[in-house]
Amino acid sequence: MERPKLVTDVSQWGLLRWPARSRARLVVTTLVGSALAIACPLWSSDYILNFSSSALLNILLITANLFVLVVAAFLQAALLGDLFFTPGWRQRALLGERPGKGANATEEMMAVQDHNAEFIAIILIGVLVNGFAVNQLTGGFFDRYHNEAFFQVRMRAEDPDERLASLTKLADPINNRIWERPALHTMIVDALDDPDDQVRQRAAWTAGALNVDRADEALIALATDHSDIGTRAQAAYALGKLPRSEKNRTTLEALIAADQPTEVRLGAFRGLASLADPFAVPAILPHIDDPADEVAAYAYWALARIGSPEARQQVKKRVETLPHGARRCAALEAFKMVSTKDDTIWARRSFQRVDPELFCEPLTFQEPDERIHHVVWGESVRLKWLKTVGNTDPFSHQDWLVRLVNDPEQDVRTRDVADEILRQMARVQR
Repeated sequence: MERPKLVTDVSQWGLLRWPARSRARLVVTTLVGSALAIACPLWSSDYILNFSSSALLNILLITANLFVLVVAAFLQAALLGDLFFTPGWRQRALLGERPGKGANATEEMMAVQDHNAEFIAIILIGVLVNGFAVNQLTGGFFDRYHNEAFFQVRMRAEDPDERLASLTKLADPINNRIWERPALHTMIVDALDDPDDQVRQRAAWTAGALNVDRADEALIALATDHSDIGTRAQAAYALGKLPRSEKNRTTLEALIAADQPTEVRLGAFRGLASLADPFAVPAILPHIDDPADEVAAYAYWALARIGSPEARQQVKKRVETLPHGARRCAALEAFKMVSTKDDTIWARRSFQRVDPELFCEPLTFQEPDERIHHVVWGESVRLKWLKTVGNTDPFSHQDWLVRLVNDPEQDVRTRDVADEILRQMARVQR
């Protein structure tokens, strides 16, 4: 079997011999090929960016355009060679003609150089130049396709799973460098009107995750007036992730009212927790006594995320008076974040007196990107008191924390938490 060889003599390629029969043909064919190399990408880029809903079709179109660019570069290189290479180069290199027999045949063959290396180099340069020109004329198609159209095309698909996958892929942290692109923000806002509930909810979450501030009006409309409860809840949560504004805050405050569906209320509390606006504290405080334990826990959690001392007295009162249970655990969770140095001694005493067996059940929720938020941490009551000391005035009680770490009678978890507080203190002191 004959081994394959790399052919460097372009005359052996046998390409485009008809246009090369004369210079006039070559000029006309080159002009037509160059025009097609511009026109085809202009049309296909507009179609791909604005109308296409098939990634496979896009790949085929891009491949076809690249082929046209290569053909145009070949024609341009042939014309340049005919104009500037050794006279007779076109006939010999492109048409494969050889001088007839005679005394001057050898001299004629030696006089006409092949210029094969230069010809191939010009083709490669032509491909690059043509590609650059097309990219400029199409407004940066290659960049826009890779960073925008890839997601936009999938959002035009009829299959809701494709649209959902597009939003999911976009929100992947690996793509954070393109999150500020206006075209993608527009795509997300448009997706808030998607007919599919899951896609619409994911679009709302993505608007919050990517901080799409132009989505605020659409999110307010979804959160306050939509038939799908899940969409309302997700829109309320996303609204709280946008930059603070009085309109966003007052919308969320209205959504935590008792006459709203529970799922919407929880979404609004999540939004207020993310917004972390101290002006929302008066509206949240009454809900720590809500008849529903879960709603009350979310109200405490929102106060903890805001961390305003305005809530301190009300939360402390519940910690002092409520019996052990889900509500008191939620109150203790919030107290860790709203307490002050004045509460540190009380927290230490409570740590010493509380039954080590008292435990708080966890309350969590998970975001679409699988991040888990702990509304109430599942841990012993003693640990909550210990963390209160760590959050308020640990440096004044450093010796006590050291004793806890070295006390073999303390449980492992208590010693670990005390040790972690000491490590954080050491980092602050550096």
